[in-house]
Amino acid sequence: MPNNTHDRRGQRAPATKAPARRPAGPAPARVAALEALLDVQISDAYAGLALTRRIAAARLSALDRRLMTELFYGVLENRIRLDYILALYMERPCQEQVTLEILRMGVYQLFFMDKIPENAACNDAVELAKRFKRESMAGLVNAVLRAIVRDRARVVYPEGVTDRLSVLHSFPKWLVEKLIADFGMQYAEAMLSYRDKRHAVTIRPNLTQMAPEQFEEYLTKQGFEWERGAVPEAYRVGGGFLSQHAGFRQGLYSIMGEASMLAAQAVGVRPGMQVLDCCAAPGGKACYLAERMAGTGRVYAWDLHEHRVRLIAGTAQRLGLDNVRTRVQDAREIVASQEDRMDAVLVDAPCSGLGVYLSKPDIKYRVRPEEIEQLHQTQGAILNACARYVKPGGVLVYSTCTLFREENEETVREFLEKHPNFALSGLQGTLPEAFAKQAVDGMLTLAPHVNGTDGFFIARMVRKKG
Repeated sequence: MPNNTHDRRGQRAPATKAPARRPAGPAPARVAALEALLDVQISDAYAGLALTRRIAAARLSALDRRLMTELFYGVLENRIRLDYILALYMERPCQEQVTLEILRMGVYQLFFMDKIPENAACNDAVELAKRFKRESMAGLVNAVLRAIVRDRARVVYPEGVTDRLSVLHSFPKWLVEKLIADFGMQYAEAMLSYRDKRHAVTIRPNLTQMAPEQFEEYLTKQGFEWERGAVPEAYRVGGGFLSQHAGFRQGLYSIMGEASMLAAQAVGVRPGMQVLDCCAAPGGKACYLAERMAGTGRVYAWDLHEHRVRLIAGTAQRLGLDNVRTRVQDAREIVASQEDRMDAVLVDAPCSGLGVYLSKPDIKYRVRPEEIEQLHQTQGAILNACARYVKPGGVLVYSTCTLFREENEETVREFLEKHPNFALSGLQGTLPEAFAKQAVDGMLTLAPHVNGTDGFFIARMVRKKG
């Protein structure tokens, strides 16, 4: 029976009685990582989906999954820096995508993974070129990586502040400049440099099935490594693919970020309320609201696209929630029959998504500056329409998973100028005190390096009576 054990570097460990020879060719973890990277770069797949699909297909051991995950996310997170280093050792940029990803993986291992032997990184890169039918590029791959090993002193980073931050932390230069303009140098640099090394997944119990105390017993019995999150009812779990676990399929828990949970908590639902989540897909917040109402009342969950509405319905069905009602609906268009009917409306608006750059590092390269103003206009149109559904005395919560002020504070302020019958109500009493007190002018911005969550924005408004 073959020996499938590995050491901490992802290399095959020696057998007990005789040295084990690794089969010819690149390590399976590196093959899977390269395939996932190519899915993102060539097929424009989203990082999380690409990673999950390739891990499942490769059937990797736990150690190989960790190596593959680190290689995949490490290369994505540091793409600009890796390309900068490569440019110092190449006369011209590599135009062939497979070879370029192999080179990026090699450089990442040489500069960021000190437990990977240099020879292993170089040799496997050459083997990857051969495995992916790039034999003619194998010599180039070997020459570039060996040159880096021989002469690392050639790597000198730019002296200009924005250029240096852009390269070191792999954020496009325009994005570095914008974050500095919005938040100031010190705050922006701390944000850009922050990395969450835990790689835990946040889950929450289905509140109609078990209380948090019971859920903790369940997690322990299932052998999960877990800890309580900063948000009540949130648990950070390490190891394993939680969406493939029987408990997930049985509707015992949901995978949901802590910042998203806070956006739903800000609504302040009570049993029996009529609530609208107007941009609800894939359904996490809508179902959380439904659970917090103990299965009573109604949560109307809308989304623009039919296939995304099916996701919401599927999530509600998995969780056994009968108080969720789905609908295909453009939130910018007014539904006259729903005016003045809702106790609360949640507008988790479409946005640039920059706040999730830790879990989805490809978002850094997908965001375009010209999109921000377009999104700002869309967000305003959705708020203007959906505000009409709020009863006098009812609540309107606006949230995004981005950090740009145009999409956050400026969108809210423009809305309030046009709608004097609404006012910011603050977040005291709906969010945990540690988060509520961080709000500025009644609006809360969460940042990864400050809160340990995704970047997020939350504003709670109330429609005045009379």
